[in-house]
Amino acid sequence: MYDYFNTVDNISFELKPIDSKVLQISFDNGHSQSEIIAELEKETWNPYGVETKIDHDMWGGYRYKVHRPASPMLQQTVRYFGTDQAKRKVIDALYAQKEEFTSRWGMTPDMMMDNSQLHAEFTLDKPGFENGIHCDYRLLIGTGMVYFTDHDSIDHCTFFYDDPKRNNPLQVPSDFGQGWFHANDWNTWHDGWNRTSQDRYSMLLGLTVLLKNR
Repeated sequence: MYDYFNTVDNISFELKPIDSKVLQISFDNGHSQSEIIAELEKETWNPYGVETKIDHDMWGGYRYKVHRPASPMLQQTVRYFGTDQAKRKVIDALYAQKEEFTSRWGMTPDMMMDNSQLHAEFTLDKPGFENGIHCDYRLLIGTGMVYFTDHDSIDHCTFFYDDPKRNNPLQVPSDFGQGWFHANDWNTWHDGWNRTSQDRYSMLLGLTVLLKNR
């Protein structure tokens, strides 16, 4: 029996399918864009790879991370995405979107609840950041991103494609509180960037397989 009551007040998190590959996120923690940015700007940002113990900084100082924020507001958000309630929303949305999810992972939704972990981390991408076209690594069941930018723009967004040749491009809205979540699959090719002159703040979500109860 899962604990649906270990939630955090004032946070709204919804997912809806855009197509067969991508879910659109709507996120609201009860604070304005300027309030969230003010808190993010106070944090101590580490270069990508320091927090996650990766031996290289593949973005050459363009990407920074905060996994354990000092801000109580941001702590509350991270705590919410560690709850069963948030994880259940993500898992149910993925299984509803993809009929083959049970056979692909060899797990029912309840088994996936027992064998996965959802987490949130805050990301700062400097002007000039480019993340080339890719699919995510295999321990990630799915990945998400919530934008804290104040408007939608192709200059600070993510595009999804059917293949590495960038066929059938799809851009998810990138204005404040909007974002995307996708199953890590063979055709979830995507790329993204910050081609503006301002810092881009966002929150990345990861649903990771644990393989502890199989």
